Amino acid sequence: MKSFHYYLLSILLLLLTSFGLQSCLDSTGPEQKEPKETYSHTLNPGVAANDFLADSNYTDLVVEIDYMPGYAPNERALDSLKAFFQQRTQKHSITIKKPTEISSGGQNQYSANEIRNLESEQRSTFTKEDTLAAYFVILDGKYSEKDILGLAYYNTSNAFFGPSYDDASSGTGSPSRFQIEALSFRHEFGHLFGLVDVPNSGTEMQTPHKDPDHGNHCDNDQCLMYYATETTDLVENTFSDEEIPPLDDNCIADLQANGGK
Repeated sequence: MKSFHYYLLSILLLLLTSFGLQSCLDSTGPEQKEPKETYSHTLNPGVAANDFLADSNYTDLVVEIDYMPGYAPNERALDSLKAFFQQRTQKHSITIKKPTEISSGGQNQYSANEIRNLESEQRSTFTKEDTLAAYFVILDGKYSEKDILGLAYYNTSNAFFGPSYDDASSGTGSPSRFQIEALSFRHEFGHLFGLVDVPNSGTEMQTPHKDPDHGNHCDNDQCLMYYATETTDLVENTFSDEEIPPLDDNCIADLQANGGK
């Protein structure tokens, strides 16, 4: 008989299947005009992996968060994200700034280029001295290409889609809002860390474990970076709202080989 823990992780991962996590990176957009800083924040996802993971270039990390009306991030999910940074990076200090509400874009869907343009208008925190800066925004519409929870679109930037969170956390037996957001935040930053086998990230696989059918994802169905490919009856199972799938040993080994923990 399968254990409760197995069902617990499997249900959450399998539910996220319907939101297409295999497409949660976008490297196709044009580079935007840089702010007057020496650090480029408009490179491809994964390029800053070592800057996130190690302390040789940047000892501290600060995260700026914007959100559109009705989609303030779950506070427990932000605490979970900070714990993830503490567990997997060598940073001496980690600061997640108080989230800022921005105006609605007035759209049901947003393209990657529209999100990039939004960042150029809204982002105010950039890398300087010993502090690496990251940014993410929670939108009030879905992604225009696929119904996904999140998108890594620059080397220090992620976007998340509030209405997709609504869909994933509604209905009998659905994961809690905390679970959905915490897993999504961690998963997308996992891609910024170079998981799994993101080109030019330096986070190389120490042991082959990339899912050959689903992009930059792990082949372990119990891993945070797994793309679930099967279905199950979600209604008949329950799970703890404390449960977030961890990174597996292979993903951890990849991060450690690139300066992380």
